[in-house]
Amino acid sequence: MYEALSAAIHSADKVALFMHVRPDGDAVGSALATKRYLENLGKRVDIFVENHAELRQNLRILPGFSDIGKCRYRRYDLGIALDTATAARLGTKCQGLYFGRCGDHALVDHHYSSENFGEIIVREPNAAATCEILYKFFAEHDNSAIDQDVATCLYAGLITDSGALTFSNTSVETLNIAAKLAAYGVDRYTIIQKLFKEIRREVFQLKLRVLSRAEFLADGKCGLIVFKQSDFAATGTTDLDTEGLINNIVNIEGVSLAIAASERDDMNSYQVSVRAKDGVNAAAFAEKFGGGGHICASGLRLLKGGEEGLNELRTAAEEFLSAQDK
Repeated sequence: MYEALSAAIHSADKVALFMHVRPDGDAVGSALATKRYLENLGKRVDIFVENHAELRQNLRILPGFSDIGKCRYRRYDLGIALDTATAARLGTKCQGLYFGRCGDHALVDHHYSSENFGEIIVREPNAAATCEILYKFFAEHDNSAIDQDVATCLYAGLITDSGALTFSNTSVETLNIAAKLAAYGVDRYTIIQKLFKEIRREVFQLKLRVLSRAEFLADGKCGLIVFKQSDFAATGTTDLDTEGLINNIVNIEGVSLAIAASERDDMNSYQVSVRAKDGVNAAAFAEKFGGGGHICASGLRLLKGGEEGLNELRTAAEEFLSAQDK
């Protein structure tokens, strides 16, 4: 199943790894795990990221985090895009400059809506996380190169995209892989605490402000929260601190579609997260705006600001859920 990727890695000396913009735990965990794994095989490996400032601070607990962005070579034998649905999601510099300089190009991804932008494609939409795919590949390619650091990074990515093994994308295979990774001595308590439970006081204040203004549409089937630039300024936070807060909305009884719109710096656009349950397809909603992702969790960029942009989201959500009922 992974023969082409295995052959490309076998023949490569220098390997470049790429994550999507605003990388989450699965993207960072995938990159750090792959770097460590390939280094254990004797490869020279660097990790590229479009904007280092977009790395989430709670992921600093992962081994090798400080090496992200320390890139040593002008050309690489193999470039691997990880957890990235489209080439545009690599970012302008990473896509047009660095990824293009690689000799061969591979993609390892699990997104429902995606495009092919490499000669070697490994895509498993039914996998809970890209880290789930990578564990299977690592075990098949050379199981001896998996160590505690590799397992820790894979575990972090796996629980990020599976909601700590609680989302509907968590399969029996996901649970089995989580158990195998835990057997390497992964500090599961610390990872869960840092990635899911612990928040700064400033983020708590942001949460209070935004959730108090939550709107409910389509007879309560849709919940909408909005993060304004004024909220970030008042609480000393940024849009990177919004991660996970949307789950407070999708977990409400009767809500099948949750939308979190984060006002961008220019106040003329929104970064939008979408979550869904009860058979509603978050990716299908995001695709209406040129976005995409997973059935239960997706995202999009809305190129309209203020109430005009929010009204477009509200109308789209009403129409989308109305069509679901027919």
